[in-house]
Amino acid sequence: MAIKKKTISSNGSSSMNSQAPNNSPKQPQGSKGNSKWKEISKHIMTGISYMIPVLVMGGLIGALSQLIPYAILGIDPSIGIVDAMNSGEFAGFKLTLLNMAQLMSNFGFTLFGFAIPLFAAFCANSIGGKTALIAGFIGGYVANKPIATLQMVDGKWAEVVPVASGFLGAILIAFLIGYFVKWLNKTIKVSHDWLAFKTTFLIPLLASLTCMVLMIFIITPIGGWLNEGMKNFLTAAGSAGEYAYATALAAATAFDLGGPINKAAGFVALGLTTEEVLPITARTIAIVIPSIGLGLTTLLDKKLVGKRVYDKQFYQAGKTSIFLAFMGISEGAIPFALERPGFVIPLNIVGAIIGALTGITLGAVQWFPESAIWAWPLVNNLLGYIVGIAVGALFVAIGNILYRNKLIKEGKLVVNND
Repeated sequence: MAIKKKTISSNGSSSMNSQAPNNSPKQPQGSKGNSKWKEISKHIMTGISYMIPVLVMGGLIGALSQLIPYAILGIDPSIGIVDAMNSGEFAGFKLTLLNMAQLMSNFGFTLFGFAIPLFAAFCANSIGGKTALIAGFIGGYVANKPIATLQMVDGKWAEVVPVASGFLGAILIAFLIGYFVKWLNKTIKVSHDWLAFKTTFLIPLLASLTCMVLMIFIITPIGGWLNEGMKNFLTAAGSAGEYAYATALAAATAFDLGGPINKAAGFVALGLTTEEVLPITARTIAIVIPSIGLGLTTLLDKKLVGKRVYDKQFYQAGKTSIFLAFMGISEGAIPFALERPGFVIPLNIVGAIIGALTGITLGAVQWFPESAIWAWPLVNNLLGYIVGIAVGALFVAIGNILYRNKLIKEGKLVVNND
């Protein structure tokens, strides 16, 4: 008699196989943990992938709104657009341009308000399917703009708006609602005739009501308390807390060039900058420093030490790495890191930290989560920002050139430039 065996398909679903006895070894505990983390990461990254286009469009429109007054019309960056319009110095076409710039600014930065709801919606959708999407969006919206509750204030009932749970609240509600809807879909069995009622009315209603209860009574109070506590801690820590955060963020960003640690750092930084707790300056600087620095190695080596320090195939890769860096992409540096990771990875980390701290010390502030060159008009104190990138990139380039030149002299490295 054949013994049924439960097998796991590639997508994680189970099936029954009656062809072989159940004598296969159990999956190691560590493997199960890794699989669960991969599943969680997949849902989070799905939400982020739908959120990013909104941030990009908002950033582009916001960047254009800043270019008009400060680059085209030459207004002092310390003067706001509305103040410039009220100054009486602009009329006719120039006044129309300023009006357009203000509208674009408002519209572009309004788009940022959709980022967290879209993240929660598509994260929940990734878990529980389309029936979870709307409840996820509602939860994300409330995480951004919490519902006012009635409280006794000075002996009278009054509406009080609590502290927003923000990105943390969006993550929690996305997962809770996603798995709740997934459970409802499996639990509630109806005939084919009632399927539309189940998917378009019953489950969305139950999910929305559950979302309301969770957000108002559990997630918003807890998330708001954590956010408020974090803000108070960082405020009390002052510049020391900001520099410590910047150091950790830059190091994690530069560590694996778009890998899991980089993404985890970006995930934390995105939440803090979206909620306007801390700027994302250190990350946006650290993203581009390794790619520019390692690319510069191939441009500066002969001028600095009189010889090439890489094989010839790396010299085109160096130009590509610099180009990708200005597009906000760090993966162009990966071939250089893989070639000698024991030295290059620590060098990238130190260079990113030095560059990020230099930029921040010089007053650079970036709230928009994008490091591409088109987002630079949104940076406060752009000169300090550029200097930070230059200092970090030159540290990486010069350090790499001198190290490889030393290895060549010692006969530990052979370079083929034929």
